This record gives sequence, structure tokens and C-alpha cells, in this order.
Amino acid sequence: MKKTLIALSISSLLYSSFSLAEEVQNEIIDRQVLADENMIVTATRSVQDKFDTLASVGVFTQADIEKIQPLSVGDLLSRVAGISISTQGTSAHKSSAFVRGTNSDHVLVLVNGVRVGSATLGSKSLAEIPVQLIQRVEVVKGPRAALWGSDAIGGVIQIFTRDLAPSEGQVGLKVGSNSLVQGYGALGFGNEANSYTLTAMAEKSDGVDVVVPDGSSAYTVDQPDEDGYDRQSVGLSGTSQFTKEYSLELNTQYDQGTTEIDANTAYSGDETSYENYFVLLRNHLQLDNIYLQLGLSTAQDSSEDNYSDYNVDNNFENPNSLYVTNRDQITALVQMPLAQASEITTGFEWYKEDVESSLVYDSTERITRAFFVTGRHDIDNIKIEGSVRYDKVGSIDGETTYQVAAGYEASEQLLFSLSYGTAFKAPSFNDLYYPWSGNPDLMAETSESTEFLTRYRHELFTAELSVYQTNIDNLIEWAPTDSGAYKPSNVAEAEIFGVETTFTADIYGTDNRLTLSYLDAKDAETDHDLPRRPNFFATYNFIYSMEQLDFTFDINYQGDRYNLSGDPVKTLDSYTLVDLGLNYRLNSQVSLLAKITNVADEFYKTASTYPGAERGYTLTLDYRF
Repeated sequence: MKKTLIALSISSLLYSSFSLAEEVQNEIIDRQVLADENMIVTATRSVQDKFDTLASVGVFTQADIEKIQPLSVGDLLSRVAGISISTQGTSAHKSSAFVRGTNSDHVLVLVNGVRVGSATLGSKSLAEIPVQLIQRVEVVKGPRAALWGSDAIGGVIQIFTRDLAPSEGQVGLKVGSNSLVQGYGALGFGNEANSYTLTAMAEKSDGVDVVVPDGSSAYTVDQPDEDGYDRQSVGLSGTSQFTKEYSLELNTQYDQGTTEIDANTAYSGDETSYENYFVLLRNHLQLDNIYLQLGLSTAQDSSEDNYSDYNVDNNFENPNSLYVTNRDQITALVQMPLAQASEITTGFEWYKEDVESSLVYDSTERITRAFFVTGRHDIDNIKIEGSVRYDKVGSIDGETTYQVAAGYEASEQLLFSLSYGTAFKAPSFNDLYYPWSGNPDLMAETSESTEFLTRYRHELFTAELSVYQTNIDNLIEWAPTDSGAYKPSNVAEAEIFGVETTFTADIYGTDNRLTLSYLDAKDAETDHDLPRRPNFFATYNFIYSMEQLDFTFDINYQGDRYNLSGDPVKTLDSYTLVDLGLNYRLNSQVSLLAKITNVADEFYKTASTYPGAERGYTLTLDYRF
């Protein structure tokens, strides 16, 4: 049975030792099993049935992505209960995810297990990840720092890139509103022992007018023009099986793009560009009763703001602003069974981050060292999970995080669980060392979370309910220091209470998915709602499939919310978006896809001064072989 790249990516983070029989191990890593939305791997770093996972999770497979036709990763994630997306412009402009009311930098983003993002900002822009090159997306909500380290306060988003068998291929051409043109392709090559996938994507659009002053800021400049973009990506990934026990996995991807922007102030630039890449080599050694993994990776996240137009128009020398994060990482895992119904994983992570910039930072390098252990055990109908991890991030105090969960499987259809976990977010380089304003005395932001989860499955439908409480301490905000100057300081606290429900039903040839989310996220000191988090939001996704046709209907409702904490009025009104999609299969190889977004052409904003996308369309011709 063929071991594919995504299979090894998953089984490496990932190998499940609940059953040691070889045929069961092979079944776990089979391509068809891993294409199943009922499998999850990020929650515990080992393969689990989604129903058995003692955390709230979401999975999108390649089949899901093709039916949904998302314009971006943020567009895809907006379908997950508890996640609200804020986009400042088009699908190529800055996009942030607020997971369970936590800050946009309180979610860890992984690509094939590699930590990505900017160490200066302390976050990753989802718009820079090409959705066309994605095979699978997994979302785990709630604290996961005890497994993955810093940033995983609200959750973890893990993305797996495309994986094709040798001789498989796919190419496509997409056109759309605002002069959108996109081409993409993927090709699998090699043989049974050496299987690799080459992917590529290029896209450009004239865009829309990104910033429209609305009076919320006296400094916003009115520039009525189209703000276009272009972006390109190429990736190579695969695995070589040298012996029955040993294999070597390769993952590499390069992304670049340029996005025109409207100046927020008279001193801002007119466009921004990014250049990101990562290279991962991961060794897998499967012995009789133990699995060993050693991963080596290097990654870069680079962004540059162009001030050229301002320089010319105003005869003012203001150099481009460059920020580069380089991250080298080593990850070692040892996974073994303790009994037929138990497993334990121990691991070590080391990564070095260094920053290059047009500015002179007070410090440009830090090293993180971490050790963790996690385990699972089943006692009849009771499931127990536990993890503990120690991280030492640069010069800040070490952080020990842990999580425990207990579940009761009342029947094959019904599961209850209760969990408690801690997490932390290390201060970013900007927080600590930005010229003239960094505060090297900052502590990590820390959190405590409790969650009650119940899950029910039936042959025709599923239901999940989560109730959670999260308290975050030492939040970093700008505050006056003893000298009177404002600097990032650990002065804020947040209290978050939420309820999420997800229902799915497969009836009469239709797939139905309904999510409902209630959120009460407040500043603990002022009792003000945290900005850009609606108190209530909901989605409904409908897919009707016939032999040659898929019809999709999506509704996304977002309640009103504040743009800034402490605003006297909710300046971001509620809105409802309706999308329609069609996938017509001309034959087994050729498909014609069409989508209309924001059918009612509703005016809305997810951030002040940034209008949402007007009614738009895309047409795609897809060929696979």
C-alpha cells in the first residue's frame, strides 16, 4: 500500500500506536483514509478519529476545498464555528483570524508541521498562503501550547500541501471580476519508492479601492484608485522510502507577491511585497515497537513596504521598510505504546529566529528550546489525555504549560468531554526590541481555558456543542512607563466566554452544515468588548450533488462589533453574505466551476475604513489526469 507524502507528514507528527499490527498501520496512512474528514492529527500529534478527539476540531479535505471554491484560506476558515475573519482589502491583502475571541496573533499557523510567520509581528498573514496548493486543513480550537509551544492560545491551524501519486496531474485556469487571472498546476512523479509532487500557481488582479475614509481616523488619506496585486507560488514535496523501516521526506515551498495599498497616513507607502519560503527534511524510522522522527527545517518570512510614490510626490527621503524573519528549526519525536490502549510521545524542539530589517533593532536573534511529553489512555468507555511542555524563549522567563482532558463515550454515537489547559504567547521582536519603543522587560501573555464538549453522530447527521471559558493575563498593550513614554506593557487582561454548535446532515443527496457561535470577549479591566469580535455569528453551507453537478449555497452572518476597544458605538455593522457556486463535470477529467460571491452586493466592513468585497464572480476550467 503506497505511503504518500501527506501520509508521512501526518504519520510523522503523527504516528498512532494504538494498534501495532502492520496492516492497521498501513491502513492508517492510506491515501483514502487521510482524505477522510473524520480523521484528525493536529490535536494530539497522532492520528485519531475525529469523533474520539477530546477537543473541538475542524477538517477540510481536498474534496471539500474543490466544492467550496474558496478565494483564500481566510474564506475557507470562516466556515468554522468560533472563527471570525478580518480582511483589510482583497483576498490578497492582510487577513487575520480571531479564534474563540482571542487576538489574531494567538493562533499558531503550521504548514506541513513547520512554524511559519513573522517574528517581528508575531503572527502570520493568511492571505500569503495560496489556497490552490492545499491538500488538507486542520483546525484545533482551544489551548495547544502544551503540544506546540508559543502562540497556540486560541488554537492551531495546520495546512498540508498538495500530494499526488506518480503520473497524476491537474492544471486549471481561473478568471474573474476585477480582471482576475489565475493559473495553477500540480504534477505527481516518481515511483512506488520515490513519490514527489510539483505544484505552481500564479495570479494577478486589478483589485479594488482598498481604503475608503469613514471618519474613524483623522489621518486616513483618500486615494480613490484600484489596488491590485500579483502573487506566485511553487512547491516540491515528496518522500523516498529507502528501506522498510526508514524514509526521508522533503517539503519545500516558495511564495512571493506584491500588493498595492492605500496609505493609512501621509507617511505610508503605496505597495507592499512579500517573499516567503520554507524547506523541510524529515527523517522517519519505524522500528518494531517505537517510531522515531527527526525534522530539520529552515524558513523565511519577508515583507517590504514601498515608499517610492510618497518620496516622489513629496520630495521626502523615506526609505523602504524591510522586515525579514529567518527561522531554523529542529524537531525530534519518540512515539511508543505502553499498552494496547495507551500511547506516549516525547519530543524536543529547538528553533532560532533572527531578524533583518531596514531599522536597527536592539536585539536581532533569539533561541527557543522546548521539551514535551503527551499521552493517551483508554479505560473501557473513558478516554484520558494529558500533555506538559516547557519552553524557554530567548531572554524571557521559561513557561511550563499543560493540558488534561477526560472523555466518556456513552455509546458509539455519543461522547462527553471536559478539558483544562494553559497556554502562552511570547512577546514579538517588535514588542521587545523595536527601535525607541521596545520593552525588553516584557513577560509572556498567558491563558487558562476550560471547555465542556459533547459530540453526537448518526448515519445521517452529526452535532457538536462546545462551552468554554478563557482568561488571559499579561496582555501586551501600549501604556505609559515611568518616564512618561508609551511602550508595550503587560497591563491588560481578557475574559472570554463562548458557546459553539456545529450541525451536519447528509440527506436527499445534499450536504448541510450549520454553525452557530456566541462570544462574550471583554477587557477585564474596562469591561469593554474586545474589538472586531462579533457577539454572534453563524454560517450555513449547502451542497447538492448529482452525477455531473455540484451546486453550493453559502450564507455567512456576522453580528455588529466594535472596531476598537472602548469605542462608544459599534462602528462595524452586522451583515449577511450569500455565495452561489456550481461545479459541472464535463467528463471524468474536465470540470467547469463557477462562483458568485456576495450575491446581494451588500456593503460591509470587517475593519474600519476597509470596505468588504462587492459582488464578484469567478470561472474556472479544471483538467486532471
